[in-house]
Amino acid sequence: MSPSTDSDAPRRDADPLFGVVSGAYLALLCVPPVVLVVSRLVTGSPAALYGTALVTFAAVTGAGWLGIARWDGLAVRLGRTAVRWLPAVVPVGYALGGFASLGQTGVVGVLAFFFGLVAMLFGFALGVMARTRYADAVTADATTDCEFTAGWPERARRRLLVVAGSLVTVTAVGFVAGLLTDRFWLQLASQVLFPVGLVLVTGSEERTYTVSEAGLEHRLPVARRLFPWSAFDGYTRTDDALVLHRSWRVDTRIALADLSDPDAVDAAFARYLG
Repeated sequence: MSPSTDSDAPRRDADPLFGVVSGAYLALLCVPPVVLVVSRLVTGSPAALYGTALVTFAAVTGAGWLGIARWDGLAVRLGRTAVRWLPAVVPVGYALGGFASLGQTGVVGVLAFFFGLVAMLFGFALGVMARTRYADAVTADATTDCEFTAGWPERARRRLLVVAGSLVTVTAVGFVAGLLTDRFWLQLASQVLFPVGLVLVTGSEERTYTVSEAGLEHRLPVARRLFPWSAFDGYTRTDDALVLHRSWRVDTRIALADLSDPDAVDAAFARYLG
């Protein structure tokens, strides 16, 4: 038996989890058109269509797993730019198309609608995973200045809760109005505000931050996000928070009360934003 070579060894940069999720995402988008072709050209038997859906899903997921998991640096490159959110956006039109074609395509339209909705979730997960892997790659060799856990100051958090509550109220009113007037577009449009309110609230919750020359990193139990220092316009210190300013974005606020050494964190920010 010949000795093993580098090509025989397991690849360190392989990312099976990203591959599985990517494969499942692609499978969700592939199943409805394949089922449509089979139903129109081969058979409309429910059992046959069900089997087609299962086989297609398994085959595409497996192919995606094997292919994408071995695509060197794909997740890191995807996580570098806002393109990472494209997989979550594409299924929106897919789901709408499936809903609009229910009368013509029947069960295939139902599949496209629900598979599109699930694909949106998988696409969002891919975006978060790619962003995390990019943060891992950039900060791997960076020297950490300080690390701390903090949330927003109480007063700012209360104001944010009022805004988020208003968005949820508008969402509920719009959804009910859409139901009563039989306007699906109104129901759909009103739902957009709900995740906005959710993001605002979760953004003010306590999380771990790491300061390094690479930028400010937000750490959550299952995800990481890196903001380069160029993303900030500067920072100020108020009586209850360190506020990092961003153009056209919500400022990052760090409650002084949550910090064991506010001056050390202030000095770290001054090093890069002063």
